[in-house]
Amino acid sequence: MKKNALLFFLLFACFLFASFSQEEDKNWPRLSNLTPKEELEIFRQAYPWVSFELGYDKKIKDWTLTVTSYKKTSVFYRAEGLYLPKEELSNRDHYWRVIYKYNRTLDDPETFSEEKKEMIRKYSSSENRRNGAVSSKFIFGAIYDCATRAATESHLRSMTLWNKPINMNRQVGAVLDRVEAKVFELAKSDKEVAAFLKTLSRCYGYNWRQIRDSPTRSFHSYGIAVDVLPKNWGNKIVYWNYEKQKGNKNWMLIPLKYRWLPPAAVVKAFEDEGFVWGGRWAIWDNMHFEYHPELLTAERLYGDKLK
Repeated sequence: MKKNALLFFLLFACFLFASFSQEEDKNWPRLSNLTPKEELEIFRQAYPWVSFELGYDKKIKDWTLTVTSYKKTSVFYRAEGLYLPKEELSNRDHYWRVIYKYNRTLDDPETFSEEKKEMIRKYSSSENRRNGAVSSKFIFGAIYDCATRAATESHLRSMTLWNKPINMNRQVGAVLDRVEAKVFELAKSDKEVAAFLKTLSRCYGYNWRQIRDSPTRSFHSYGIAVDVLPKNWGNKIVYWNYEKQKGNKNWMLIPLKYRWLPPAAVVKAFEDEGFVWGGRWAIWDNMHFEYHPELLTAERLYGDKLK
């Protein structure tokens, strides 16, 4: 009887561990199911102005990706989808993979399991944000030639988004023009979108800075991210860390109705052009959009292989 009970306990523990691991991989991906040639095709379609060439290093026994952009060439090792420079290969456990499944759903905190709540608490902790795994951004530094502030700013464009002044990378700014036009057109027949534009206070684009509580640079410092802030946003919550800093340990359980959300049609206009929305992240940033056409291209070409 005792042996049966012990066996049941061990099986149940394994089940919980497997569920936790799958959930963790879904939100903070590490390994890729795609082949090197499939990832090459994704990069080429996502960034047509950049040259990508696949190679193989027999000594290191890994695929390489040569990236040429703005007349500069960089070489990265695939490292199971992490795309790292040679000197970072020994630190591969510190990074997430570049291409992964973009979560299109808006997770309702009412459905969160205790395991998921704890996982989010651990991931959002100050210690993990300082020392945990981070997005592997090396390849984006090569694509946009933004290793230094001077280089980054040489590729910026001053523009407006819904009549709000911002600075963005020129390539991304051209895409943002299409998002702007789509939303202006939607506002003619969609009252919610029209209200969104009317109550928009300001937009933020390029800003040379690190991510809050993290040693890694924000994608704002690449000129490929934009924040859209409404007037009187204080009436609702737009960013998870504002609540955590107030001492709310259960910030991830704040109901969706108390969070400021852009209209679904506006989010779709961004996503259709290759932007991802921070409102879909486990640590949500509802005002934030980042240009990641590789994720939307991967979804279109190989959605059944992504996890």
